Amino acid sequence: MTPFKALQSAPSSTELNTLADIEPPEKLSWNDAALQVFDDFQRHDPIMVSANSTLAATEKLLTSSGQRYACVTNAQHKIIGIVALREFYGRRAMQLGLQAQIPRQDVAVKDLMTPLMQLPQVEYRQLLSARIGDAAATLKMKGHDFIVIKTGDVIRGVVSSLRIAQRTGESVNIYHSASTFAEIMTAVSHKELTD
Repeated sequence: MTPFKALQSAPSSTELNTLADIEPPEKLSWNDAALQVFDDFQRHDPIMVSANSTLAATEKLLTSSGQRYACVTNAQHKIIGIVALREFYGRRAMQLGLQAQIPRQDVAVKDLMTPLMQLPQVEYRQLLSARIGDAAATLKMKGHDFIVIKTGDVIRGVVSSLRIAQRTGESVNIYHSASTFAEIMTAVSHKELTD
């Protein structure tokens, strides 16, 4: 057996900077590689919450971890949707609470999430040659804040409008539209609730 040697200890510090404190990430342009705005789940595990988790519990988890979205899972621990923190105080969350006659914070994330089937899904190999502008154009065209990146039937990660705005300094203007029958009926009967 190969003998191992203990690593030499560095002087102890009471506090340390992160690389981001010393070198903030450079601003990217729409022509830069889309991989630079890709949240790769092979490198960083996403926040995962059960479909029955409440908005309050999920918000606490997201806030404590510094994340802006969570992947929603079913009983078999498979990802079935994505929910963004900024949606927790939006009109739809309030409407769901009113309809169920419960406080907004008690709404289940499964009711607020965007199901995977509604999100654009792109193969990872396509992302390899895409630019940030291509990802932004996809988000705009599909009217959603997330692109699911997959390899076959395995989710590899996501590209989000939030990450693009964070890295480029420019927001992606996405116009959300009603896509299900229930959303269309709500939009027609409650015009004041639509964006």
